[in-house]
Amino acid sequence: MSLRRLGVLVCCLVFVLVAERAGLASPADEKSPFAAADAQILSEIHEHSEAAANLEYLSDSIGARLTGSPQLKQANEWTRDMFAKYGAVNAHLEGWTMERSWTRGKAGARIVSPTEHPLTIAAAGWSPSTPGAVIGPVVYFDAKEQKDFAKFHGKLKGAIVIYQEPASLSPPKPDDPHAQLSRPMQQPPARIGEPPVADPFEASQKAAKERTEFWKQEGVAAVLRDSNKPHALLNMTDVSLARYDIGPIPTAFITGEGYREIFRMLQRHLAVQAEVEMTNTIGSKPMEVYNTVAEIRGSEKPDEVVLIGAHLDSWDLATGSTDNGTGSIAVLEAARALAKLNLKPKRTIRFVLFSGEEQGLYGSQEYVKKHKDDLDKISAVLVHDTGTGRVLTLGLHDNYQDRELVDQVLAPLHELKLLEPRMARSFGTDHLSFDEVGVPGFFCIQERAEYSLTHHSQSDTFDKVWKDDLNQGAQVMAAWAYNTANLPDMLPRRPLPYNPAKDAKKEEAAKPDPVAEIDTKILEQVKADEPALKADLTYLTERIGPRLTGSAKLDQASHWTVEQFKAAGLSNVHLEEWTIANSWTRGPATGRLIVPTEQTLTLASAGWSPSTNGPVRGPVVGVTFGKIEDLEPYKGKLKGAIVLFGRPRTMEAPEFPLATPWAQSTIPLAHAVNEMPIDSAAYRQARLAAMKMFAEEKVSAVLLASEKEFGLLNMSVQSRDYQAALVPVAYSVRENYMQLWHLQEEGHAEAEVSIEGSLSGKPVQVYNTVAEIRGAEKPDEVVIIGAHLDSWDLGTGATDNGTGSMAVLAAARALQKVGVRPKRTIRFVLFTGEEQGLNGSRAYVKAHKDELPRISGVLVHDTGTGKVLTIGLMGNYAARETIDHALYSLANAKEIGLVEPSLRREGGSDHVPFDDAGVPGFWCVQDVADYDKMHHSQADRLEHVRWDDLTEGAQVLAVFAYNVAQLPELLPRKPTNEKKAD
Repeated sequence: MSLRRLGVLVCCLVFVLVAERAGLASPADEKSPFAAADAQILSEIHEHSEAAANLEYLSDSIGARLTGSPQLKQANEWTRDMFAKYGAVNAHLEGWTMERSWTRGKAGARIVSPTEHPLTIAAAGWSPSTPGAVIGPVVYFDAKEQKDFAKFHGKLKGAIVIYQEPASLSPPKPDDPHAQLSRPMQQPPARIGEPPVADPFEASQKAAKERTEFWKQEGVAAVLRDSNKPHALLNMTDVSLARYDIGPIPTAFITGEGYREIFRMLQRHLAVQAEVEMTNTIGSKPMEVYNTVAEIRGSEKPDEVVLIGAHLDSWDLATGSTDNGTGSIAVLEAARALAKLNLKPKRTIRFVLFSGEEQGLYGSQEYVKKHKDDLDKISAVLVHDTGTGRVLTLGLHDNYQDRELVDQVLAPLHELKLLEPRMARSFGTDHLSFDEVGVPGFFCIQERAEYSLTHHSQSDTFDKVWKDDLNQGAQVMAAWAYNTANLPDMLPRRPLPYNPAKDAKKEEAAKPDPVAEIDTKILEQVKADEPALKADLTYLTERIGPRLTGSAKLDQASHWTVEQFKAAGLSNVHLEEWTIANSWTRGPATGRLIVPTEQTLTLASAGWSPSTNGPVRGPVVGVTFGKIEDLEPYKGKLKGAIVLFGRPRTMEAPEFPLATPWAQSTIPLAHAVNEMPIDSAAYRQARLAAMKMFAEEKVSAVLLASEKEFGLLNMSVQSRDYQAALVPVAYSVRENYMQLWHLQEEGHAEAEVSIEGSLSGKPVQVYNTVAEIRGAEKPDEVVIIGAHLDSWDLGTGATDNGTGSMAVLAAARALQKVGVRPKRTIRFVLFTGEEQGLNGSRAYVKAHKDELPRISGVLVHDTGTGKVLTIGLMGNYAARETIDHALYSLANAKEIGLVEPSLRREGGSDHVPFDDAGVPGFWCVQDVADYDKMHHSQADRLEHVRWDDLTEGAQVLAVFAYNVAQLPELLPRKPTNEKKAD
């Protein structure tokens, strides 16, 4: 990983190459026309929110809001009046008809034999009553498919049935804070001519209907369902087989503890009998229920609508505070803030609180039905409905066509620390009703925040609400609504066929996918070859060692990799020469603090630094600057000085990449705490001017600080184009640098340093290693997987980037052994000169400029030994859906579980020159795996390699290469203006 290009340099300075990366940052870095209004919205809700007070009233004074209950009607009227009070217009209730209401009565149960135990139960929604207390044998119905029902024929009359195999509730599973973010990518949406991706609820509903009808025929007396929650918490849903129909069999939820007690008894072959009694009230006729609706009218396009919503109804075991009082009140608070600020959106912003959600999204379905003639005027819908946790990001439910605009909409919301939007689908919230008719329907992806405990249970009460996160949700809803309403155009619809014909489901079963079958073989072969991967990396790092560009060791490594590719049977294996102005050989660097005390300093010569030609002594002077004018006070004061280049900053470890806010870099290196944005162009000029001034002032040496702790050094080059730096430069361990800075601030400090390094004084030839598997149909079109073979020389370059290079070799070996015959040529390239500025890949791009239009895509592995979490697409929105299909087998592979691809832009690796030239250039997003410690330091050694993760990295490279080579067309390019902007 190139520190020079990467731009996350030492803790002592905001390196100029942060600025060079500015064009590679997420869209949040761009100036947004919404920023000023968004700042007002966020401030208004933060400073004056009424959300908590409103939710307390809804929860405690109105309470549970079961659809069809008087409390829901009261909540409808109260929210209508609150919308009007806050200044929203057209606040009203829109009625729809439900088939029958249902009111919970009493429910009780107990085990009566082999001993007596009380059980805590609650009737499932729309369950009929029992005919008094019913006593019967408890039977575990373990049939998983309809064909297995026969073994229970004639054995269930009068029985009380349980049918779920219980999961363990204790001890609880260790909390994985990243589990929610690390879920494998869902199956991409169907392409034209393919059957649609199944709605997971349809299969479960079909199974439930088959099961229930069989039980009814067999005369089952009652059903007990596992709540699957700890601490005696209950669960709830309805048991209707048709909309608001009464369930065929009395059914209740039982606590997890009670269910497991019964299950254990049955597992020990004890005859268990139980008594169950429920009394529920069923409405005798259809009744009117309501959605609450209000608006802020658009100032320019009032007939076009942006809708934010949530469901107002709840289940009735508690007060519905987190499901979904939180979402409803977030919508109400968004309306309050927008109305108060009087911001005048171009389009109408509509606020809708749906009912009937808990029984099947019925309120939103009825809204869609009523407004069917207006749907083409609804730009998009956003729903808040997973509890009290903060909004992490938005789920776009396969609306690929909207992703770039959604990024622009969210760009100004830095302080909310939103993560990258996801294409994830969800079938359990009201956005789905809109999405299914072609309106872009989105949902909030939220932190779990105890939602698994409060959801549908008696614990769903106001005291479980996280008030700051409630306000953050309101901020997201309000800002999203306002920004979307002010876009130049409505959000695009997904191209048809979005919902393939229902008849597609009845077609013959899909034929086996030949690409997926080959993928399985590739994954197995890479895993089988893991011993060879270990042997290769061991030889590279321990027999050859560090591979500084221009060194004999790199030359040895280049020729060795040629032999390895040839031995694996690859074709067209060769070295491609390019030239550097000078090679450089590290010499010793030593130092000591002399005044006010004596202490040894730990130093390392910076790359391409000239020598001091022996020890030099001078005053220690700290220099800080952000622009050229800041250098003026130092002129005439630095002769003979040992210059400290920048004030040391407080550093923090890198975050898990998938948990990194969308506006921030995911490169797994330490970064400064609360680093303020800089004027990148001004800083670039100032840094160059500073080095020139240091030379003119005749400083003795310049010291840079490592951003690493505990005596670990860092390394980078301090010159351009393999020329000597203008002055001798060395890295200091962070602890020494901090001490020097503090001492020179407090008074006079002197140090003595000796920095050695020698340049060749003449050009040196270096090489990129290239090998291929030729394409069978389109051999002139190419897919490239690559990594850099060179390294810095403090360690052995094991993880930067021996891991990536040997993963490429392992991928090539496996593909050749499997005998793939890709349509396009797969090319394997090991670049050199990466560590000094991606120079080898730049030379490659220059040498192959006429071929670039025929390179489909490039994937580079270059952030250490951590697990490949996903692929970064560098803002190539056009390629996203295609890549999802190409990579799905990696998501489906249990051991890999690839997360959906990222559209982040990141610099610092060899994909960048290709991306700059318009070729789709991608990078592996990897787990941190201590990369921040090993990167460019003396700790970069073989013993830190995580072999399982490295093997998975090779699997990712191999499958990517083959699947992209098999695509019908070349990968889409970014638009020309986007490429230039990058």
